[in-house]
Amino acid sequence: MLDFSSETLWLERHDEEFLTLAEAAERFNVSTKTITRWRKLGLESETRLIKSRHRVVIRADRLEAFAAAQPKRVEKGRKFSQMTDAERAEILTRAAQMAAVGRTLTETIRLLAERTGRSTETIRYTLKKHDTQEPKEAIFPRYDRTLTDAERHQLLADFRAGMKLDVLCDRYTRTKTTIYRVVAETRAEEILALDLNFMTCPEIETLKPGSNEERVVLGEMPKSAKAARKPRLPGDLPSYLASLYEVPLLTFAQEQHLFRKMNYLKMRAFQARLQLDPKRPVRHLMEQIENDFAASNDVKNQLVTANLRLVVSIAKRHAGSANNLFDLISDGNMSLIRAVEKFDYARKNRFSTYASWAIMKNYTRAATEEQWYQRKFTPLENEANVEREEEVYDPIEFERSQTRQQKRVAAILKCLTPREQLIIIRRFGLDRNYPPMTLKQVGEELGVTKERIRQIEILVIGKLREKNPVIPEG
Repeated sequence: MLDFSSETLWLERHDEEFLTLAEAAERFNVSTKTITRWRKLGLESETRLIKSRHRVVIRADRLEAFAAAQPKRVEKGRKFSQMTDAERAEILTRAAQMAAVGRTLTETIRLLAERTGRSTETIRYTLKKHDTQEPKEAIFPRYDRTLTDAERHQLLADFRAGMKLDVLCDRYTRTKTTIYRVVAETRAEEILALDLNFMTCPEIETLKPGSNEERVVLGEMPKSAKAARKPRLPGDLPSYLASLYEVPLLTFAQEQHLFRKMNYLKMRAFQARLQLDPKRPVRHLMEQIENDFAASNDVKNQLVTANLRLVVSIAKRHAGSANNLFDLISDGNMSLIRAVEKFDYARKNRFSTYASWAIMKNYTRAATEEQWYQRKFTPLENEANVEREEEVYDPIEFERSQTRQQKRVAAILKCLTPREQLIIIRRFGLDRNYPPMTLKQVGEELGVTKERIRQIEILVIGKLREKNPVIPEG
């Protein structure tokens, strides 16, 4: 009768020794998972019936041959062998001692890996598991904390600025592998948020990468056949705007080249982004997208700079006084940038025609909105002023008038949020302690742009007209 007390002896056939996975792992001081990985890498194995169960076995000579052929892999596998409770306790004790004397997490992992012969990942996992399961006795309490969005973007900024990897590991309490992963994921997140809208055209859609046609599109802007004449500066132009006239105007051919180049670069970046997997971003693909987007922005800035004098010219015609010229130029510049992004160059029109229309349309809309606001709220302010003038000689009645006026305004503004009420009160001086304020002044007080204040006012006017139809039209 066969003796089943030893599986190894029971499997001996014709001087061949067979080992179970557990026995193979014990022979080389590795884990059974490591033996399973070796099987996928070419270690021969077979299935045999042992004690009424099918078990995976490995011939001893095949195991020895695999070890001789791949000594580095075997040595690496030994570092991932099953850790004993005693060894784990010793690692945690040493880690606590190092943390107590000011060692960082990265330094602790590296030193423990050197002294124990374990891999850095094994040490990292052991410490992380302990800190997660025993938060009150955590050795590195911050380690298991998830980085906030602000921290991830700052990490990416530090990485791009050239900060050393060891410094990043210490600053953010992460391993080098984690730093690289966070950088890649955050970088991909920023790429997915890029504005890659472009104006399509058959002549760029059919371009083939690396072709002569593509090289022409991405090449230098053609030079003007005529020598650029020195522009004549307007006599009443402020000195800080004179430099705008030093940039030469673009010819039609130059305009077409720059718009074609800008839109092709954005199209190429957009198509590359479709291949980007945010969970497993590829570095060279992200670099291509970022480079194309940056190049397209350079071309856009070139187009904007060449047309800034157009904004000044239109703003001067719409300026009521010298005080608001700068505001008009600022608004006009924003309209110019949007016009560059939306211009359909394939129609073969001059950009200055389209940009002039866009800038003047914005000025007209802004002026109309200002007049609308004044018609809606000036009567309230005038009514309060009249009451003040009529009753100024009676202090008691004056206070009553102030109270009535405040209640009237409060009733009208009751349908608004506190922030909307503040904007309307500041803009139109409905509080006697504050004079009327400009969009820019209100924006500075609330920490937003004047354009955002303008947008909120539009929404507020609509809400007031819906809830309070008795507001006088002026």
